[in-house]
Parts: sequence; structure tokens; C-alpha cells
Amino acid sequence: LIVSNEQEVLRVHFRAARTLANQTLPFSACTVLLDAEVYNMPQDVQNEDGKTSVRDRFNARQFMSWLQDVDDKFDKLKTCLLMRQQHEAAALNAVQRLEWQLKLQELDPATYKSTSIFEIPEFYIPLVEVNDDFDLTPI
Repeated sequence: LIVSNEQEVLRVHFRAARTLANQTLPFSACTVLLDAEVYNMPQDVQNEDGKTSVRDRFNARQFMSWLQDVDDKFDKLKTCLLMRQQHEAAALNAVQRLEWQLKLQELDPATYKSTSIFEIPEFYIPLVEVNDDFDLTPI
């Protein structure tokens, strides 16, 4: 998740640099080959008089908005990831407690017949701790 966040921030910086230099989006090799087969010419973003449109202007507020969008996106992904990991930890603990209970009943059925999985001490089957204390941008 941290690596994906760093890649997305780098893409935003690259997009900002490209917009600041007023360059068009570079074509990939597949796009060039497709255009060569279909006989399409790439469209120029400049108008007939050689000036760029008003939409191509770039300012710091727009850049900060792009970075904030990336932060919001990855904060949401971090929340979903942590919830999923906590759910997995609880499910694993429940399965291990059940296996512990079944093994106790198998070894001594008379004594442990009515033992609940919640009566098993947590010392024997600890809950896996999910580390939620990490920053997506450790810089």
C-alpha cells in the first residue's frame, strides 16, 4: 500500500511537471501501433492560432488538489485494508479456539464435553495484533 501510494504521488508530480511545461500526454507503443494500423492522426491540443486553451493552465491549487485526492484515496484504502486484516485475525482466532476445543474433547471427553471456546484462556490462543500505526507517506 505504501509503495502504491508513492507511485501515485510520483504520477501526480509527473503530471504536474508535464502540465507546467505544457506538454501533451505521451503515447505508449501500443497507441502508436494502433494509430498506425487505423490511420489516425493524433490530435493537437493547440488551437488554430497556436495558443493553448484556458483549461491547460496549471496552478499550485490544482496540484494540491491532485495530491489531496491521492491522500484521500489511499486513506480509504488503508481503512479497508486494516478492517480486512482485523476481520482475518478474529476469524483465525475463532478457528484456532474451535480446534483447541475439539482436541480437548478428543483427549478427555468426560471432562471437556461442555467446554466453550470462550473458556479457553487467551494465553494459549492469542489474538493476532494488527498494526494500524503506520504512515502511508513515511517522508
